[in-house]
Amino acid sequence: MASVRIKATVIVFDQGNTLLMDPFAAIMQLQKNRFCQVCESHGVVADAERIVSEWTRSNSRINYSHIGHFYQEEPIVQDALRNLGIKDEVAAILGLELLREYRIGLRKVIEADPRTQEVRTTVEELRSRGKRLGVFSNDRAVALGFVLDVMRVRAYFEYVEASESIAIEKPDQRVFEHIVRFFRVQPDRVAYVGDDPIRDIEAAKAQGLRAIQYRVRKEVYQEPWRDYRVKTKWEADASIDRFSELLEIIE
Repeated sequence: MASVRIKATVIVFDQGNTLLMDPFAAIMQLQKNRFCQVCESHGVVADAERIVSEWTRSNSRINYSHIGHFYQEEPIVQDALRNLGIKDEVAAILGLELLREYRIGLRKVIEADPRTQEVRTTVEELRSRGKRLGVFSNDRAVALGFVLDVMRVRAYFEYVEASESIAIEKPDQRVFEHIVRFFRVQPDRVAYVGDDPIRDIEAAKAQGLRAIQYRVRKEVYQEPWRDYRVKTKWEADASIDRFSELLEIIE
C-alpha cells in the first residue's frame, strides 16, 4: 500500500472485484450437484463437471452492455444448455430453474465469505467518520441491489447506481460527471475505489476525481483478464491490497 493520505468527503466504490470478488467459480462448485438434480428432474442426464465446463465457457464468451455476470442472466445459461445438446423446449424451463439455483448459491457464497464482514465493517466505519458513500457498477440494477442487500451494506450508501439505469458504462466520462453532480462537491473531493486500471482508475482521474486502486493479492484472487501492469495515462493516487486499508489512507 502506498504510504499516502487522501482527503475526501465522498467515497464511491466499484462493485465487481472491489466490494465483491467474482463468486462464479465458487458457486459452480457449491451448486454443481444441485444443477444435476434439476436436470434429472426434467429427464436430462448431465455430468456435473460438464455442466460446470459449458456454463463457464458461456459465461466467459458472452458479453453485452450492462450484463450481470455475478448475478448471471438467462442468455448465458441458455447458451450453455445448447452446447450440452438440450432441446429448446426443455431448456426454456430448465434454464430458469438452473438460474434460480445459481442465485441461491450466490447468496450462500456471499454470506459465507469472511471478506463480506470486512467490507461491512469498513464502510460502517467510514460512515461513522462522516464520509458520504456511494456505489457505481457496470451492472444490472437488480443484480447490484441483490449483492448489496445480501452483503447487508446498502443502508450505508446514499448513492447506488448501476450502468443499466443511466444507460452509460465506465469508462465513459459521463459516469463520473453523474457521480459529481449527485454529491454536489468538487471532483477532487471524491475518491473512487476500483480494481480496473482503465475503467476505474484512468477514467476517474481523467474527470478530476481521486482514485484508489484495489489490487487484489494473487493468493486471494486471480483472473487472467486482470493485468495490473497495463499502461495508463493516469495512475492511482494510492493502492490497497486489503479492503480495510481504506481506513488508514482516507482522511
